[in-house]
Amino acid sequence: MRRLCFLLGVLLLSLKVQAQAVETDTPRPWYVPHHAVLQTAGGIGMLAGGAGYALGAHRRFDADVLIGYVPGKYTGDRAFGIFTLKGTYSPFTIPTSSPWQIKPLSVGALVNYTPSQMLNRSRDDKYPHKNYYWWSSTTRLGAFVGGRIGREFATRQGRTRTASAYYELGTNDLYFVSLLTNTKGLTLGQILTLGLGVKVSL
Repeated sequence: MRRLCFLLGVLLLSLKVQAQAVETDTPRPWYVPHHAVLQTAGGIGMLAGGAGYALGAHRRFDADVLIGYVPGKYTGDRAFGIFTLKGTYSPFTIPTSSPWQIKPLSVGALVNYTPSQMLNRSRDDKYPHKNYYWWSSTTRLGAFVGGRIGREFATRQGRTRTASAYYELGTNDLYFVSLLTNTKGLTLGQILTLGLGVKVSL
């Protein structure tokens, strides 16, 4: 927990310093993120924070890196962190009067890694046979669809920023395979995750 808080603190401090650095008219360095991200749920942690880049000619693709946290009381064991790499593509934006921006459709994929081993593989006697759990307990692959609405605002330095809220409805490889192999016991709604977040350009 302390290590995760420390990492988030360092990340937020670096974002603040970088944001102050680009408040001038000098070109943005390549290593400075385009936006900061804060998300809850969605399969990447109860709370996740990070930064990302808007790529492409019209910046329709976002590449984000996030660090998530799940408290121990929700796992039945101990708290753990989740590291996520996520890509989101928004093919079009609905024309509106400034300062609003509406992106009604986004599709994306993610991969995340959990350092903690949540399955005790050494207790094979609990399961029908050795290696009963064939999937990785630390790595998940996911896909999602969603939408986003944002609003432009001006900073005290006169620069234009955009703050947006988004939602993502998705699933991961383990949930999807579980549905395919247990269609009578699971429904589509039971394997879906809902994530809510905000992005603020830097």
